[in-house]
Amino acid sequence: MGAAAALRTPSRAPAALGLVLRSAFDFGAPRGASGGGAEVEGVDGQERYRNESCVYPHAALVEMMTYQHRCFPGVGARYIDMSHVQWPEVRAMIAADPPEVAAFTAYTATALWAFIVAAEIKRVNPDAVVVFGNDHAGILHREILTGTYGSRVVDYISTGNNGPFTMMGLLYALQGQLDLTRVPSLAYRANGGQVVNQSASSYPLDRRMLPDYRLIEDQLANHYDKAFDLWYAQHYELRRMVTMPLDGGCTWGSRASRRCRHCSIQGLTPKTTTPQNIVPVLETVVGRLGANVYAAGDSTFGFSREQWSGEISYLDELAEACAGSPVLRDRRFMLAYGLVYEFLQSAELCQGFIRTWNVGLEAFNPKLLRGDSKGINKGPERVTEALDLAQRLDYRLYISGIMGLPGTTLKMLRTEVDHWLALAETYRDCITTISVSSPGVIPGSRMYYDSYRSDPTVRAVHGEIIPARRLTERYVRLNTEVELADVEAAIAEVGRGVITLGKQGNHMKFGGYMLGGKDHEEERERRLLNDICAEL
Repeated sequence: MGAAAALRTPSRAPAALGLVLRSAFDFGAPRGASGGGAEVEGVDGQERYRNESCVYPHAALVEMMTYQHRCFPGVGARYIDMSHVQWPEVRAMIAADPPEVAAFTAYTATALWAFIVAAEIKRVNPDAVVVFGNDHAGILHREILTGTYGSRVVDYISTGNNGPFTMMGLLYALQGQLDLTRVPSLAYRANGGQVVNQSASSYPLDRRMLPDYRLIEDQLANHYDKAFDLWYAQHYELRRMVTMPLDGGCTWGSRASRRCRHCSIQGLTPKTTTPQNIVPVLETVVGRLGANVYAAGDSTFGFSREQWSGEISYLDELAEACAGSPVLRDRRFMLAYGLVYEFLQSAELCQGFIRTWNVGLEAFNPKLLRGDSKGINKGPERVTEALDLAQRLDYRLYISGIMGLPGTTLKMLRTEVDHWLALAETYRDCITTISVSSPGVIPGSRMYYDSYRSDPTVRAVHGEIIPARRLTERYVRLNTEVELADVEAAIAEVGRGVITLGKQGNHMKFGGYMLGGKDHEEERERRLLNDICAEL
């Protein structure tokens, strides 16, 4: 963040590296988040840990800490998840010990808070180097680096799938040991203000270290374990959860006609390494830390020999390696994502080590999916087939979907609600979470991609901060026969049904999605940001 910042090139590595996750607070009030969500009106018994959605530590930041610990062992690092720490406390931490380098993962819904914290760091330490990452920042790197706020408080942006290499390369460059132009997947302002993006392909994954969660074990104990114990402990043998980048990316490869719009837009690439490198890390996580593993990503179930003409055998090799490990064998410890078709092909293979299937149904009516989501499901019958198989194999289920997709009518919306409630009733004993959201119009989504190309209104507000809620309202209005208010009422009805069933003893919970604050909330945040920037 900072055009006005005077960047140093120190003769040594920075003495303090700050890693800030997301900021889910609106002056102390949590926003909805995937897997958590705001309270549903009209139903009691929702007393819960305020940040229950934040069960999972952020793998990318812990991965960077792991590299920093290896490359710069004398540099202290702080990991801050603002879903657990409120703004006054964060502000006091910055004042007491400001970081020299601060790396943020910026989500669309919380981008304002990323700017707020970064601006405060710059206010306290004008020489601080601020780095943004994640999809929002990477996709909008030019808009941020030249924007009203970003031009003042953002110095660098990670733009690809090389996060730890980008960050470590930047740290080497800052201490004069590497030419800045050799840092991969990095965007910044060159002399004269021109934006440079040093794009790079993904580095070889068999050389990549997985995150070492021993570095934030205190954070696990003080924050994440509380959320896990409340919401998920009844479904797992182990009593905590960590996140690992074990997603192999979309494996539909060069045949673009087989790829869904989501994968095509994001250009999903593998984010994992070989089973030989994974298993020792899993043994430490499971055996030493006593943690389950969320294999984060969009395609975890997508690459066994039974799929894609037998070209990929990742799951087969991983299942064999886990079965051969004295620490991992006979332990079902993993939560993995998969489409319906992928699960049907790989469910029996994976039942030895995967405990929970995170299934993206999106919608029950295949007409709502159109041509954008090939392979997700073929309608309620295919969904039922997969869920029945999951029940027979004793899987737990984390089920997510979208309401308000293009083509939705009030009648379709009613039918979707009925399907969700029937699913919750039928599979209540094996469901951990049902999470239903509206079609969030955020950078990286196919909804935003289509809207930006076709709608001048979207292009007019395109910039460093996206009014996601207003754009979602417009998207629903233009592409359906309903309003966002109708969609949110339907989601709330599903939520009430799920919560009521969950109170009957099976511990099922309901989750929403982090879309962003109401306009008045965002205006308060913007005023805070403007006040801080006025002091820069």
